[in-house]
Amino acid sequence: MNFAPSHNDVADLRRRLRDTRWSTPWPSTSWEAGTDHNELRRLVTYWSEDFDWEAQQRRMAALPWETADIGDVALTYLRFDAETKGGLPIVLTNGWPSTALELVDLAQRLATPSQFGKDPDNAVTVIVPALPGLPFSPQRPTFGEQTHDLWHSLMTDHLGFTRYAAHGGDLGAGITSRLAQAYPEEVAGIHLLAVAAPRQYDQTTLTTEEREHLARVEAWVAAEGAYQHQQQTRPLTLAPALSDSPAGLLSWILEKHRAWSDCDGDVSTRFSDDYLITLASVYWFTNSIGTSFRPYYEFAAGFTARVERVNVPTALALFPRDLASPPRSWAERTYDVRRFTRMPRGGHFAPHEEPELLADDIMEFLPTL
Repeated sequence: MNFAPSHNDVADLRRRLRDTRWSTPWPSTSWEAGTDHNELRRLVTYWSEDFDWEAQQRRMAALPWETADIGDVALTYLRFDAETKGGLPIVLTNGWPSTALELVDLAQRLATPSQFGKDPDNAVTVIVPALPGLPFSPQRPTFGEQTHDLWHSLMTDHLGFTRYAAHGGDLGAGITSRLAQAYPEEVAGIHLLAVAAPRQYDQTTLTTEEREHLARVEAWVAAEGAYQHQQQTRPLTLAPALSDSPAGLLSWILEKHRAWSDCDGDVSTRFSDDYLITLASVYWFTNSIGTSFRPYYEFAAGFTARVERVNVPTALALFPRDLASPPRSWAERTYDVRRFTRMPRGGHFAPHEEPELLADDIMEFLPTL
C-alpha cells in the first residue's frame, strides 16, 4: 500500500506540535481528571523532535496490503496466507481507538505458527480489513450500510471463501456478531473478546453473577463512559478539535490506552512511545478521527443492525482489564457458547498486549469447527 504523506504534511504536523497552545495546568491530579499534562507534553515533544515517521512508514508499507472495491467502498485489507494449506480462513476485526495494525502480530501467529514455535499444521489464512472510516479505508458513503455485509462480500465474492471463521473485540465484536447472525451458513464460528447484551430478558431470571456484572457495567459507564456518550450523541462537535490539534488527538487516544489496558497505571509497560505515536500519526495523516466516531453515532441513532441471536459456535475470551467481564450465563442468553476462557492478564487491546494468549485460544477453537 502506498501510504506516504507529503513532506509538507509531515512538516505541518511538526509545526502544529511545536506550536501547541497548552491548557493551563491544574493543581496536580495526575490521571484522575484525564490525560496527565506532563506525560502528554513529553510525548508531544518526542513526536515533534525525535519520532522516526519514515521508519514506521516503511514498516507499514512492507505489510501484505490489498484492496477491493466492495459496493461503493474501496476497502483496504491485509492478507496473511497460511504456511500450511487446508485450515479454515478467518477474518479479524479491531476495535476503537485502534487500526488494522493492532492485529498484525496476531495474524502472523495464526498464519505462520512455526515462526512462533507452534505447530504449522494449525496455520490458517488471515484477512484483516481496515474498518471504513478508520485509517486506511474510506468511510461508507451513506448511513445504513452494514460493515458486516462488506466483510461477507469481501470474504466470499471477492476472495472466494465458501466457509470461514471470524474474530473481533470491541467494535469488532459487534461486527463479528452481526456477521454470524446474518450469514450462519458461511460463518463456521466466531471468537469474541466482548458480547452483545441480550435484547430482552426477564429481570427475575438473572443470576447473582449476572446482577453483579450489570452493576459493574453501570459503574463503568458512570466513571469511564463520557467518551462514548459524546461520540454517540455529538461527535461532530468534538471532531474539529481533534482534527485540528495533533496534541489533542494524542491526548484522546493516550488516555484510553492507559485506562483500558493492563498497565497498572504506567502506559509504557504495555505500549512503547513509537507504538502510541505511530497510532496517532496514522489517525492524523488520514484525518480519520472524526469518521472513526461514526460507528458510535450510527448505533445510537438506530442505523446499525442489532444482535438478536447468534446460533453459530462461539468462543469468548475475556481479558481481566477489558471494559466488561460477563459471566458465561450472560453470554449464553445471546450466543451458542462452546468455549469460555478467562485470561490471566491483558486488557482492551489484547491483540497487542497479549497476542500469544489470544492466538493460542483462537487456534484451539478453530479445529472444533
